[in-house]
This record gives sequence, C-alpha cells and structure tokens, in this order.
Amino acid sequence: MLGATQKRFSLVQLARLKPAQSSTVRTMRSRFTPQLASLLCLITAAAFPGATSVRGGTIRDDQPDQSYRDLAASPDYGSVGTFSSGLTGCGTLIAPDWVLTAAHLFISSSGSFTINGSTYTADQLITYPDYQSGHELQGYDIGLAHLTTPVSGVTPATLYSASLEPVSVMTFVGFGMTGTGLTGARRADFNLRAFQNMADGDFGNPAVLLGADFDNPHSPADNYFGDPTPLLLEGCTAYGDSGGGVFLTVNSTTYLAGVVSFVAATDGNANSDYGDLTGFGRVSAFRDWIGLQIPEPTSSTLLAWFGLGMLGWRRYRRARGAA
Repeated sequence: MLGATQKRFSLVQLARLKPAQSSTVRTMRSRFTPQLASLLCLITAAAFPGATSVRGGTIRDDQPDQSYRDLAASPDYGSVGTFSSGLTGCGTLIAPDWVLTAAHLFISSSGSFTINGSTYTADQLITYPDYQSGHELQGYDIGLAHLTTPVSGVTPATLYSASLEPVSVMTFVGFGMTGTGLTGARRADFNLRAFQNMADGDFGNPAVLLGADFDNPHSPADNYFGDPTPLLLEGCTAYGDSGGGVFLTVNSTTYLAGVVSFVAATDGNANSDYGDLTGFGRVSAFRDWIGLQIPEPTSSTLLAWFGLGMLGWRRYRRARGAA
C-alpha cells in the first residue's frame, strides 16, 4: 500500500442484487439502485515517489501489461497529471492555468499539479456548490484548481458537451495503484497505464454520475452493469486515481468526458478487483458551471502564453541543433 490511506464510507450491507438487464445493453444503462456495501474514494495521503509520470488502475489478468502502457502513451491523454491538496489524486489540464479534478481531494486551501516533470502551485480551489463530502453517490464530486503559472508544452483537454448515448467505449487515465482483476490493487510501480470500459451503468442520478463495472473474462457472475463480456483492455480505477480523466473519442477527436470519483463494491471490499464498479462525474453536466468559473484570457495573458510557447520552441531548436 506504500502508506496509502483509504477513505471509506460504511453503507448499509446488502446481498448482491442484480438489476433488470435490457437486451440492448450497449445502448441502455443498468441502474445500481440499492445502497452499496462498500464505497472507496480513490485517494492517497501523500504523493508516491516518482508520481510525476504515474498512471495506473487494475487490469485483466489475461492481457499483457504492456498493452495498457502502450494505450497510456497516446498523446490524447497527455493532459492528465497528479494533483495534491492534503490528499493526492489526479487532475486534467483543461486550460493553460486550470485543472479539473475531484472535489474530495480539496483538504487544504491550496494545492499543486504535477505534469511532465514540472510542479505548478494551485492558489485557488473551487468546489461545485452541490458537492457534500461523504455523499459522492450524489454525483457532484467536481472541483477546479487555478494555477499561478500557466502550464507550457501540454495541450489542454477539450471538454465534451454532447450526449453519452449510445453507450461508448471510454478510456480511463490516472496515476493510481495497479494489480489484476484477480488480486485487486496491490502495488504502485510508476508505469504509465490506461484502460477502457463501457459506461453502461449509473447510481440513480445518471444526469451527473455514470458507472462502469470490471467484467471478469473467466465468469459472468461478476458482471453488474450491461454486457458481461469485457473489453480487450478492460480495467478498473484504483487507489490514487481520484480526479483522473475519462476520455471519449468521436470522429477522431478525443474529449474529456468524465472525472473519476470512487470505486464501489457489493462484496464489502472495494479493492478494484473483478466485479467492482467505478463512478465518475460526466463533464457535460458541469460544462456551463466550469465556463462561469474560468475567465476569458486577456490580451496580455494570451501574449504571455504565446511567449512561453515561443521560448519552449527555441529551447527545442537549440537542443536539436546541439544533438
């Protein structure tokens, strides 16, 4: 566990109940209506050593780990970094000086965002007004962090604003611990990973919160949402993934469509093994609020960003010339 602290919420213990399944499981979502037996917000007490390039999640035991690392290496997901404010999770750069993350990470009045080996100070943390700590199932676990210095050399993610119907393949990127569906989250080895899943379930408030279950390739008994057949690179979020990005590619353009909030389980052990569920906030529900918080850049700010970009380009040219 490397000193990881789990933030658990004890809910009513229930037998495993199966919701009614539609025959059109790829276009309809299943609803998790009972209270969950176990809910885990994916946080750690402190940053892991070397966390500047770490992305994780648990993976299928019958697929090579390298395939998950190769998926994470796509530049489409280069906007995800680590975010810390008393607790450490993830965040996604959505403007040169703004990060979108999970509100439950905001323990201190300030924070830091680390990406591409550089750390930036966050001087303003804004929590979505309806968020209540300990009530992540309501689905408002969204927060914004303003950076004192714009991030250079990273393209911010584009926010998704359209419907998530029909259900599509989504890619989850974060820096959390890893393991397999058989073992659950066991270790942090600081390798880049991303996984895919179908957002074919919800927790009773689908307008703001969606879910995906980690299907077991060896048994359909672990299925809760939708089709029990797992995707080739299916996985589950794990400790340290809170605030991580959930991405959707439409017509060759990749968008940030969700923010990771929690892992849930009906067996009382939310350890990210087969059968566990990931809950994430849907970005489209909060896009108007996000737009109200982030001011339009002034002319002087745009010139400053342009200057930083030109400086980075000149350094790159010098480095190429010296090579």
